[in-house]
Amino acid sequence: MALLTLPHELVERILLLLSTKSVQTCRLVNSALNEIIQSSALLQYFQACEDAGVVDNPRSPLSYAERLEALKMREEAWRKLKPAFEMTIIDSINPQTAHIYRSTEGVYFFPDDDLKAMNYCHLTSLPQDNPQWIKIPGHGPALDWSGILVGFAAALYEHDLIVHLISSSDIGNQADMQFYSLDLVLLKFSTGEYHPLAHRPRIHVQRSPEDEPWVVSRIVGDNLAMVVYSADSMFPDRLFIFDWKTGRKLLQHDTNENNTYLDLIFVSPELLLVPNRVLSHFEVWQLNCKPPIQILSLQIPALSPGYSHHNFRCYGEPNPFLHSMPYLPPRPFFSSPENSIIMVPLRMTLISGRYQRHAAYNLIMHRRALLDTIQTWTSPSLLEQLEYTPTWLMNEVTVHQITDPEDGSAQLDARSKLVSTMPHSRSSPRTPAFSISRTFPASRIFGESGSLSVSSGLSTNSSTSRYTFLQVPWAKWGPPISRWFQVNETQARWVAVCNGQRYAFSEPNPLDKRKLIVSVADFNPYTFGRNAEMMARLRSGEGENNGSNNNKGKEEEEFEILDHKGVFSEEVYMGLKCVVYRAPDEYAFDAVLMDEQRLLGLKLGRDGWEESIKVLYIG
Repeated sequence: MALLTLPHELVERILLLLSTKSVQTCRLVNSALNEIIQSSALLQYFQACEDAGVVDNPRSPLSYAERLEALKMREEAWRKLKPAFEMTIIDSINPQTAHIYRSTEGVYFFPDDDLKAMNYCHLTSLPQDNPQWIKIPGHGPALDWSGILVGFAAALYEHDLIVHLISSSDIGNQADMQFYSLDLVLLKFSTGEYHPLAHRPRIHVQRSPEDEPWVVSRIVGDNLAMVVYSADSMFPDRLFIFDWKTGRKLLQHDTNENNTYLDLIFVSPELLLVPNRVLSHFEVWQLNCKPPIQILSLQIPALSPGYSHHNFRCYGEPNPFLHSMPYLPPRPFFSSPENSIIMVPLRMTLISGRYQRHAAYNLIMHRRALLDTIQTWTSPSLLEQLEYTPTWLMNEVTVHQITDPEDGSAQLDARSKLVSTMPHSRSSPRTPAFSISRTFPASRIFGESGSLSVSSGLSTNSSTSRYTFLQVPWAKWGPPISRWFQVNETQARWVAVCNGQRYAFSEPNPLDKRKLIVSVADFNPYTFGRNAEMMARLRSGEGENNGSNNNKGKEEEEFEILDHKGVFSEEVYMGLKCVVYRAPDEYAFDAVLMDEQRLLGLKLGRDGWEESIKVLYIG
């Protein structure tokens, strides 16, 4: 074989280009290749990374043999769920600021009681290391500033960036109404100074009558996306897209009603997923076009009459990244963003007279499967193959050409809104009003003549365009890529319960309600496949696998039905598989969160907010 005449190191590198299945085939067909593969720590390690759904960290100082051993120990630790050590990091929490407490990328954040500064500590991996708390002022190096912290966003591994969301009294208030300014302050996480890549370290977002708005923001690449929830029915909820490096606003999308947006997540660096509580669907936004546009509506199961959505959010870590992650810590590997899961908490309420019923579910989807689904339903060739009449929604975008007040440059200000909420058949497209370059070309754009608008007292040219996008019923897209977990009201309040391909959940011990039984569901397809093979061998050994009915049983188990007891008006099928591991110990916690290396146990006070947080280091 010519391949074997090459130097050993070169053969290794060639085999690294193959998939796991192909490498295993090489082992079976040639004894010399089998010996090379079996003796190569490099090959064994990268095969193990693919199986575990992790990505190698080139900054790690460990050898490949050491990385392989560390990965094996980590996977075994998450199967056993026996903590290497436990440590309390917070033993007292102000309930007025508890909604801002959060961990991300191995760091735990919480604000000062007066909401003037953010505190953080790096979560330790060693029992002898005590958490060291560091403070970052809300405005970084600015000494004299007004306002309070209402939230934050972070891209620590990708940009060494933390963004503080600041609300302050607006000096231009009207006599009959107090207005507040919402602004972003962009800081370098490691120093607390203004971020050197941010052309404008402070970015204005909006003015509104709410002094402490609910704001959620995420950052990937150059894009900073955020939703602002409005409790005032006179003001809509809004989705904003900014280029955080230039400070320019790429899009402002206004909803038709308030109480619509609570969360958002990047599915990929170019795709944004935004749950819409009012319309009971996911909005899918394409960001690598000018301006960003919505390309798809993915409906969730319809509720039964009388029910309404109380909460509709989303969560998934690690975040995708655009090019690289130069600020990774020196750990040997980290969870692959594209192989991670996305968790969607849903809380529903039924009110009938004095009777109330609450229901809560966590919906799990694989990020990669969701990306494939979006690709499928935005494919131009799909429409020719549909066996039903598709329905479409319509957005309207007005693009203003404005002058930057700081440098005088011309730029575009795009504002979008939904103009058709009733599904309809799409008419023939007209001439596009603006060009779009994107990967998912499903939307069609209809142009209207340009008009004259007024912005900040200056006349500027603008154009208005409308475009349609497909609305897909849940039953057409959701069942094959989803799994549902029913959760209690306490569990439903926290979203940081998944990381990578794992999802943590808990239930009270029926014999001792003071103790929690903690479990972790592993959605790694390799883990599930290996577990299924082992169970099949056990059944075969016990004489239960007679061969003839095996395929039939497999088909019958492909989809399961969620027993939702009438919460939804349709059958809810689920096809995503997982393996569940149960911790051997029980804990006096009220809820359990997780990050890539740890479980975090919460003890709640009488007010229902966190009273203390204990870290259980798994590995």
